[in-house]
This record gives sequence, structure tokens and C-alpha cells, in this order.
Amino acid sequence: MYKQICRLLIDNGVRLIYMTNRTAGHVLETMKNENPAFSSEVSINEKIAYELALTGGMVAKRTACIFSTEGLYEALDPVMSSAYTGTVGGLLIICLQETEEEVTPMGLFSKLPLIVAEGSVELARSVEFGYYLSEKYEIPVIIQATLDDGRFSGVGSREPGNENLKLANLNPAENGTVQNSAFVKNPARWAATPKFRYQLHKVLNEKTEKIRAEFEQYEGNILKIMKGKTGIITDKRSYAEFYGEDTSVLYISTVYPLPEKLVNAFMEQMDKVFVIEGEYPAIELQIHDRTKVKAENIEGIPERTKPDEIMYGFEVVRDTLGGASSISMAHGIKKADPDRKILAVTFEDHFFHSGMPAFVNTLYNNSFYILLILTNDKEDEIKKIMAGCGFHNFFHIEDASEIERFNKADGLTVLFCRGIL
Repeated sequence: MYKQICRLLIDNGVRLIYMTNRTAGHVLETMKNENPAFSSEVSINEKIAYELALTGGMVAKRTACIFSTEGLYEALDPVMSSAYTGTVGGLLIICLQETEEEVTPMGLFSKLPLIVAEGSVELARSVEFGYYLSEKYEIPVIIQATLDDGRFSGVGSREPGNENLKLANLNPAENGTVQNSAFVKNPARWAATPKFRYQLHKVLNEKTEKIRAEFEQYEGNILKIMKGKTGIITDKRSYAEFYGEDTSVLYISTVYPLPEKLVNAFMEQMDKVFVIEGEYPAIELQIHDRTKVKAENIEGIPERTKPDEIMYGFEVVRDTLGGASSISMAHGIKKADPDRKILAVTFEDHFFHSGMPAFVNTLYNNSFYILLILTNDKEDEIKKIMAGCGFHNFFHIEDASEIERFNKADGLTVLFCRGIL
């Protein structure tokens, strides 16, 4: 999968790719030999990868970073400033949706354009269009990608009925140009003083409206059915099997900024409209007149509820709010309800990224729960850090079933287990 995505990016003239997936990094090494002008790096965490990619974009290199949808939330610090600092070369943030975690809220939150691409054909389309937007408006673009059955049709592929789709030829190699590094010192753009930020904020608002106008014409936004006066607006094609025969559907790929004219024109023809999206209402919040938007569930659409995860008598808390967030979450739960048995699960890289201050805070406040750190090769380093804090109640386990024997632990306990759980 990563090889096909990187091939797509290289075919679109990308010079720099950053990621955190070490397995995919080996794939990139072989591709470097085929493309001498191309460079890549596997970074220790998403924050560093994003900062490197943003720097590449600032010096006029067409750049990309590839994360999971969960991984983007690890890079929030630089992501939240990048709409203001912007880029000179194009920068795409491709987030692969491998779980239910979505990044659609990040468009509204960061003010970065966000496109949902379901399937390889739509990914190819969104990569071309994304670089067009990024370079024209000097702003990073987020793409939430869900690949289909693994077949990758590549650049220039078109769905039946979209043969007339026109996208700019943005490949520098094909245009006969070379991307030379260039950095122009401009304090009004890079500095974060209130005066400059206010000026940049006005510029960003203007960019957003121009990008919104571009999205009005994006052919990835599809009016699939027009049969009845009950409408559905969604960014999920996976719900297609639940649409009734008398239901009209507007599929939106460009989640932020929302193409308001397209949405409003659709809603004017409906008596009532249901917005079907993820847990965070990224589309719904951008609809100014929500008088026709219904909050109740449509019959037949499954509830998106997540049952509590129980493991060996413990309530499991995972890093759902960011890297190593399970540590602070477990601490908070135990302070609110000391009798609950909590198992916090995190990863070694997450612990180094943002887990150490959360762990120290747990020690300082004398909280206790079971912390399971899934490791690859950094277990000894973490043990040294904990020992340096005066904490020694850690154990290595060979199998997850060994968690059960710590069911009656009465103090903070750290377990190390190699692998994924």
C-alpha cells in the first residue's frame, strides 16, 4: 500500500516524503535508487515528521507526509500554526484511515483544507487537486484516505462518467522544471507576533473563501441520487447500502471549507436533511441554516457506538486523545472513582513523545492503575527513565494473559510487553 501511495506522490513531482512507519521506510529506500531527485525519512514521531515536511514546503520543495488518521493528532503543535505560516512548495498531509479514527474535525480546527478520498481513484484525484490548491494558495492540504481492495489505479485514472475531468498537470518533471530550494526571509509571515498574526489571519480568511469556490467545482463531490424530498449529506460512501429508494444523497469529499453553494442548493430542494458523518460534526457545523437538519437517526443507519473494552477484569483506556493520552486519562478516572480497575495501554514511542510528563504527574499525585507499554526495542531505556524518577514497580510480561495476575495490585504498576495488543 505504501509503495503505491509513494509512487503516486513521486509521479506528481514530490521531492520529499516523511513518515513514521518503519516498515514503509524500507520501501522508500528502494525507491530512492530509482529516483535520485527524491528523498525521504522515517522520523521518530509525527510531530518531527510534520515539522520536516513543513520546512520542505517552506523552501519550495513539493513535499508530503504520510500518517495514520490517529497519527495526525500527534503533530497538533505544528499543524495548528501551518495555515498561517503556509508553504511555498506544495505540501500534502495524507492520513490513512486504518481504524474508525477520523481527521475530518482537523479542517475546522486547524483551518487547513481537508479532502476525503475513498478508494484509490479518488486518492489519485485528490493528490493532483491537493497540490494544485496547496501551491496556488500556499497552504498545506489534508487528505483523509481510505483505500479500497488494494488495487491502485494510479495517476490519471477516471471513474466511468468522469472522462471529462480536468486537472492541472502539476508534475514538475513533465513540465520541464526543477524545484530548486528557495527560502525568502519574511518576518511578517514567519513571526508569531500579534500584529503579524492579525494580518495573516485576514489573508487566511481570504484564502479559505477562494478555496471554498474551488471546492464548488470539485468532481469528487457527487449528487448520487435525486429521488425524494428527504436528503442525506455525507462524506461516507460506505453508507450507500442504507439509502432508501426515495432518498436523495449529496456525497461531499471536500469537508473543509464546505462548498456552501452546492450544499445550500441541495438543501433548498429537500424537506428535511440528515447529515451522516463521524463522531464530530465537521460538515454540520459549517451549515449556517440548519432548520432542515434533523438530529434523529434514520431508520436502518447503524448506531456508531463503541462498547467499553474489558481485558482480564480491567477497563481498558487507549490513546484516543493523542499519544500517551491514556496515562492522563487513567489518572483522571482513578481520581474520580478510585475503585475502578483501569488498564492504560500506550506505545513506547508515545511514551517518549508525550508520556513522560503524564507519568511524572501520576507519580506526583500518587495515583495508581496498571500501565501497559507495548514495546519494540526501547524497553530498557524507559525502565532507566522510570528508575531515575525513583519508580521501580515495573515488570516484563511475555503474553497479554499475564495481565490478569496484577488484578489485585494496590499501587501504580507498569508492564512491558513486546508487540501489538
